[in-house]
Amino acid sequence: MIKKFPNLYESLTYKKMKKFNLKSKKLLTTALFLTSGLTILSHSNPVKAACPDPSLVTSPNGRGDATSFIALSGGDCYATPEEYGVTIYKMGLCTSNPAPSSAGSAPDTSSCSFNFEKDDGVGEAASFAAGGEVDLSAAYSSRPDVGEYEFAYIEIKNSFDIKAKYGPLGDSANTTYFTNGTLGEAGTVTGSSTIPTASDGYATTTAPLNTFFGDGGTAICAATATESVTGGTIRAYLLDSSGTLIADDSTVEECSGVTKLLGIMQLDTKVNITASTSSVKTTFKVTDNGTTVIYDDAVDGLQFDSGPFSVAFETSE
Repeated sequence: MIKKFPNLYESLTYKKMKKFNLKSKKLLTTALFLTSGLTILSHSNPVKAACPDPSLVTSPNGRGDATSFIALSGGDCYATPEEYGVTIYKMGLCTSNPAPSSAGSAPDTSSCSFNFEKDDGVGEAASFAAGGEVDLSAAYSSRPDVGEYEFAYIEIKNSFDIKAKYGPLGDSANTTYFTNGTLGEAGTVTGSSTIPTASDGYATTTAPLNTFFGDGGTAICAATATESVTGGTIRAYLLDSSGTLIADDSTVEECSGVTKLLGIMQLDTKVNITASTSSVKTTFKVTDNGTTVIYDDAVDGLQFDSGPFSVAFETSE
């Protein structure tokens, strides 16, 4: 018998918003599906929509252009990356809240049962495309213990590897934008049938997460974030190499020493693992949300950052 866990993990991501030269506060949200869960987004708006068909976009901004990227998307949207990479340390379920209590403290995982654990400082790198599945190493995977769990737990590296393109646009040059290996930049090719290649500079870009920003999007080191959402309450924490919570620091723009991102969701509906649960299948999904396409007014063009991924868990009995 197959069962899908309700309200489990969705990804933890970071986006440097440059729309209108404003930085937005990073908050948490969730899209409540049977197999979705924890998501950290870049701002306080609702979940962003999928990007418009690029052929309908006639300019990045084009002040007054009703079919510009800005006009059609609001300045940022989700797209499907060609490749998405994340490093996983732990995934599991907990009967009590494992959150670190204060800066310098570590999560209390004594009530947790992990279906994946490779917390050796290296973790397990997973790279996948839309519609693909990732088989995590059996040596580090196991069935959660029998029990009723109120909290979902995921611990990953605080950076994401994105390879993505967007285009060709419906402008006169049929421009396609693509990741070029440098965060905050993008390459371009032109032509209605042109597909960017490695020789054009098409490459994976690494997007780090080093702060959630302060109130009103203030560029300061904020190491925690919380939001109540449909299905539960989400909390996120930036951890150092010792696995302890980073301290907030309003004197700097980004936190230093961040190596991990911890996400915890307190579930309104508990997850029940029974003695007949024989296995857990984990599926990663990035369709229409694995990368964020962002308008950058500094160059009047588009760039890319990471976007959320979903992690679906199915139990077999």
